[in-house]
Amino acid sequence: MNFDFSVPKESRLYKSLRPFAKALVSLKYRVACFGEENIPKDGAFILAANHISALDPVMIISRCPRTIHFMAKEELFKNRLFGSFLKSMNVFPVRRRTSDKKSLEYAKTIIALGWVLGIFPEGTRSKDLTPKKAKNGVSYLAAKTKADVLPVSIYKTPEDRSRRPKITIRFGTLIKNGELDLSENYSQQKIRDASEKVMKNITELWLLKHGEKEKSKR
Repeated sequence: MNFDFSVPKESRLYKSLRPFAKALVSLKYRVACFGEENIPKDGAFILAANHISALDPVMIISRCPRTIHFMAKEELFKNRLFGSFLKSMNVFPVRRRTSDKKSLEYAKTIIALGWVLGIFPEGTRSKDLTPKKAKNGVSYLAAKTKADVLPVSIYKTPEDRSRRPKITIRFGTLIKNGELDLSENYSQQKIRDASEKVMKNITELWLLKHGEKEKSKR
């Protein structure tokens, strides 16, 4: 895998490729999107979403006006063409089920630079499309960077096997870092609790399904 972790960069092609990403997603899905007004207009934060398909980063990128740097499994970069596209969309690889120090340091630097980090807290795709338990990566990075977290849900009806199934993306209310209760002397239990809180917010958005009402409770 050829990826330069030395200095985080923002791809020059990102903005010009966003319309292509939107077109790609629109070819495959009928997309509805809610809550764009909840996306901070500036400053660093962690965008955390549930995970149902390999196209999830592209779907969110196509609907979010901020430039996002998504963390994605390294296997996606094995296909040279798709890997090149992901790099041009600021997606960077992580080795799952390991303590990938290079990827974690890269992620922390993205936040330090005032950029947006995208992460899927579950760590893998949900086969039945329902939100699963979050791993500790999202809360670890929130603890280390003091970044706020923006919960995002992606919903697809499992029974919808049409040629262009409907997808609903919801951007929730920003979770302030202080609400995660991650002080400098955080414990492993605090880390687990914070990850559960993030996933609870994502799940509440997901439970709205394709409904048009925007309501998210913490």
